[in-house]
Amino acid sequence: MKKKLNDIIFILAFLACMIVPAAFINTKTMQVSAIDNKVLTEWPGLDLSLKTNTQVEDYLNDRIGFREQAIETYTELNDKLFHVMVHPLFMYGKEGHIFYKEKTYIEGYQHMNTDEEYLDSFVDFLKATDDYLKSKDIKFLYFLCPDKKTIYPEYFPDSIHVNAANPGITDYMDSKLKDSGIDYIIPVNELKEAKKEQVVYNRLYDATHWNEDGAFLAHQLIDEKVRAAFDDVRPLVKEDYVRTMEHMDTLDVAKFTIDEDVPHYALNYDNANDMTGYMYETAAFADNSFYCHFSDPECGNNRRLLIFCDSYFGNYHKFYQNRFSEVYFVHWHNYKYLQYYVNLFFPDMIIYETAERSITGEMIGGMDEDGNRISTIDYDYVYYEPPYLKTAKVDREAAATMAGMYNGIERDASDKVKYSFTIVTGVERDGTTLYLQADGGPSVVSINGYIESLDGGDYDVYANIGGEQWVECDYYELHGTGETSETKEFQVNVQRRYLFEETITLVAVDTKTGVPYLLDDLEVRYKE
Repeated sequence: MKKKLNDIIFILAFLACMIVPAAFINTKTMQVSAIDNKVLTEWPGLDLSLKTNTQVEDYLNDRIGFREQAIETYTELNDKLFHVMVHPLFMYGKEGHIFYKEKTYIEGYQHMNTDEEYLDSFVDFLKATDDYLKSKDIKFLYFLCPDKKTIYPEYFPDSIHVNAANPGITDYMDSKLKDSGIDYIIPVNELKEAKKEQVVYNRLYDATHWNEDGAFLAHQLIDEKVRAAFDDVRPLVKEDYVRTMEHMDTLDVAKFTIDEDVPHYALNYDNANDMTGYMYETAAFADNSFYCHFSDPECGNNRRLLIFCDSYFGNYHKFYQNRFSEVYFVHWHNYKYLQYYVNLFFPDMIIYETAERSITGEMIGGMDEDGNRISTIDYDYVYYEPPYLKTAKVDREAAATMAGMYNGIERDASDKVKYSFTIVTGVERDGTTLYLQADGGPSVVSINGYIESLDGGDYDVYANIGGEQWVECDYYELHGTGETSETKEFQVNVQRRYLFEETITLVAVDTKTGVPYLLDDLEVRYKE
């Protein structure tokens, strides 16, 4: 009888283990796991395809009841009893160091995914970007952030071996950039030298990034470049910050118990205005996850800085926000919008940062079933519309002034080209008059239209804002949208705070002859 009762209890317990987790399945949308820092799979719907069946399986695996509690308990017991890390994102190296264990990260350490053809295309993109920015007299700097495995390889697990016959990502990028003419920083040697005196990547906390001591060193290297270009920018010095040690009891992006003190830098004083919300809803982004915007009219200069970044730089606006008149941070996923931002923000300098692990992971991607690498970021077709004063056959000195703006522009374009508006936002349009609301309005005024060639020529569109700024009206993401052999889309984007009662002049330039043709003068007025 006792055995029968035990059997019944066992069966009931077994059924409970099967039924209870299913009863508590997480059905909420847009859920993020705190254990493995990922967005949980969404319900795909039901059909008979193999893909859907796989997605349903992933959905159940991600959302089954008590999943996180079970993983957390299993992970903690393995760590406490056997000092074995079974976490889905991280692994132990030597002397208790924690490292990221994503597949492409490990392959990067082994020099197994240095895709030279792809990296060549990335360097070509950086070169095209540098050439475009030089034509606009804008400084450009590329910064590659090394992984912890590159700076502390001595702590990586001995069971993972390096193919020394292949170059690593940082070495290959350095060899390609060295003779490119691009200003760049790959601070492997500097960080390795610094680690002799201080910890620059934490042993435990935040296994995928440098700590704030390492970050400060890296941004001081950038500061040397900034100060060489602009002597009116205040230097980045430790005296402007309070350095403290903060205790961390879990990993930065996952529930895993640790015990470590890490450095933190805080500004002594902060005069900057946080303007992130001003254009957050109206400017164009492919990814706005790191977007921020600060202004400081009391910084002592009128310099504007634009930084394309990822999580290595995403939280370090504190090293810039009191030193520039304006600072913008955007995710490098917005690389197709670079020219759009140039003509919206008017930066004096652009810094383009990527993490080493982003190059081996996000950018290069995985492998297809035939063993060919799948690139998730494509730099092969980069397009930058050349600046007006570099292409149009005009007196450039005169055309750069309000008095001489129309110098050399053909007034009659009726047999060459015509244009039409499609969407105008941020203002009210009445023919060629644009009316601003005096009490505010959207932060970005956007004028969209199409240009049509009547003579078979190819034309680029430019806009002059108030006789002071010539801006290009095409950019990589826009280029080719709705384009045929005769038509091309264009866009004029202006921050509303830069727009007053003035004239926006639209000009089309024949790309073969360089002859500019006047399309129209748009008069900006305040609405009464």
